Amino acid sequence: MIRTMWVPLLATALLGGCQGAPSPREYRVNEVPSSLAPAVADADSTIARLQRRLGARLKAGVESKGVVVAVAVCRDSAQFMTAEIVERQVAGIAVGRTSHRLRNPGNAPRPWARSYVAGIAPGAKAADYAPVVVDLGDRVGLLRPIDTAALCVRCHGMADSLAPDLASALREAYPEDQALGFAEGDLRGYFWAEAPKR
Repeated sequence: MIRTMWVPLLATALLGGCQGAPSPREYRVNEVPSSLAPAVADADSTIARLQRRLGARLKAGVESKGVVVAVAVCRDSAQFMTAEIVERQVAGIAVGRTSHRLRNPGNAPRPWARSYVAGIAPGAKAADYAPVVVDLGDRVGLLRPIDTAALCVRCHGMADSLAPDLASALREAYPEDQALGFAEGDLRGYFWAEAPKR
């Protein structure tokens, strides 16, 4: 069964309704109204570009210089690549990554995504979570699950399985690292994007 992550947002909506705050509408990606489709397409293409570029950079770095270089790629290049992709997309778009177990505190979830991130169950599998679209008023938000691939486990697996030089590089780059203990196929977090309606 594919989870659509609606339960956390339902709780937020119920609480928000008690306080008089409007609750956002949410949809499965394949069920969005036609009025939202262009913005969802913009958000989706931006996530796809970020995912491809970051994955290719990590893979090339690991293959040519070893797994420790992946730490530097994530620390030094990921934010730059994200900003560069945004500059080439529709004006007003934003994109990034987030998780319930952050490595980089700068990847904390956007306010509208917090309930989804907080709702990730321990040991959750990415295949059990479907992408979701949230109507934010003048914008749409899109969340796409991040699947922990075999390559990812080398830096995000069990702490005691990390090579000493990699463990040292991670401690130096990310003193508050929480992004360990994942297995292949686990839900490691989300790619997210926001795009203006058009």
